[in-house]
Amino acid sequence: MKDIVLAIDVGTGSVRAALVDQTGHIIDIVQKEHDQITPHIGWSEQSPSSWWQGATNCTRELLSKHADKLARIAAVASCGQMHGTVLLDAEGELAIDSAILWNDKRTESVVQEFKARTQPEELAKIVNNPPTTAWSGFKLMWVRENLPEVWSKIAKVVMPKDFINYKLSGTIATDYSEASCFYLMDHNTREYSDAVLELTGIPRAILPNIYLATDVIGEVTESAAYETLIPQGTPVVAGTSDFAATLLGSGVHKVGQASDSTGTSTLITVVTDTPSDNLLLNNLHLANPAWGTFSILDAGGDAMRWARLALQDNAISYAELVELAKQSPVGANSLIFLPYLTGERNSNKTNSRAQFFGLARKHRAKDLYRAVMEGVAFAAKRNIDLMNSNVDYFIASGGGAKDDFWLEIKASIYNRPIVKTKAEENGVLGCAMIAGLGVGLYQSIEQAVEQTVQFEREILPNPAWVEFYAKEYELFNALYEQSQSFYDALDNLDSLA
Repeated sequence: MKDIVLAIDVGTGSVRAALVDQTGHIIDIVQKEHDQITPHIGWSEQSPSSWWQGATNCTRELLSKHADKLARIAAVASCGQMHGTVLLDAEGELAIDSAILWNDKRTESVVQEFKARTQPEELAKIVNNPPTTAWSGFKLMWVRENLPEVWSKIAKVVMPKDFINYKLSGTIATDYSEASCFYLMDHNTREYSDAVLELTGIPRAILPNIYLATDVIGEVTESAAYETLIPQGTPVVAGTSDFAATLLGSGVHKVGQASDSTGTSTLITVVTDTPSDNLLLNNLHLANPAWGTFSILDAGGDAMRWARLALQDNAISYAELVELAKQSPVGANSLIFLPYLTGERNSNKTNSRAQFFGLARKHRAKDLYRAVMEGVAFAAKRNIDLMNSNVDYFIASGGGAKDDFWLEIKASIYNRPIVKTKAEENGVLGCAMIAGLGVGLYQSIEQAVEQTVQFEREILPNPAWVEFYAKEYELFNALYEQSQSFYDALDNLDSLA
């Protein structure tokens, strides 16, 4: 009986592989970490070959431990970080073993030049998004202008999870979730737009075919089976972005639902029928036929990761960091943190920087850690206000949903309850649901959610914190606005160093 699926998650910080049964129970999960490469301020890269190596290491370890379950694997689906442009040559090999990641800002000049010669407000009606540095279309334009020898070799471009699927099955494909954020797809037709392709100068021939997340696109090949231990012939489902998978795995799929998903970034999402045309917001096609209007804070969980590295050289665990933060009072002893460690995707000043404001001799590590947690929540609150959506509560997902203390801070700053799912690995669960839907283990999205997603409890705003945070939020916003004028000058200093 084939009643188990294999989910592969290609994240920014690691690759993971998990076996998941039909009820959503994660039988086992294996993780292999990898680093971001940052050769310049604002740049962020990773090696696609390291993703595949991580995936093979994970699956071999996982399936060796559970060899008795190999015959029960019904399908495999890969999900993962978005926008990472993987460039393949005509032989299907990497044209360059480096992918420009989602949080890379090197395309800013390309975006500004594009905005100056086009009408972003009108284009948003086609591509459902404002022009920003994240989108793959602008990354391709940057490669064409700056790496002509690489550009000349490109036959196809795929995203991180698509690369894993290609290595598994030999099929080059993507899904609507990924394609909706290329800045090249017409959201009305769900096909690449001839008009936008002409404006960007990107040839249609290098773009992958687009599938539903649940479509079976191929089977595990003999060579891939040898490398991964996944049985040859196992159906490979198109999969989706880690974002869409996490939303689905936390039960967010119906119009009107809202999500706070904190992994490396913090994404605030409201499910809608149609994309928003607000140029300060983004839109993503979900794993099901719906749209998610969202805002993004690039350094969400990554701000916590940075704090551990910068202040303790990773000598303490995340749990120890949180315990220290709990010892600091609300407001972190009058210390405010702006969490823009890697700039901002949607802003008048995308080159924003992070900072501590109010630092005094009285402050200790506990205050800095709490200020980081509060700063991420304040920045997310700014994005919630931009969305102007009267949601009643948020469903939390991602690694940031594991800790009740941070959720209580967020609930108090948002002044809305936050519902916590029982499963902590929402992205893996969503990916597994997609694999199951692809081969008929579930008959519908609704049935998959009903069978697999459980809600644990509701985190309410702390009445003792809400009023204080409302006043501190005003100061955070004022500090944010007044800091904008210094970022270009700081960049100029960087260029002289």
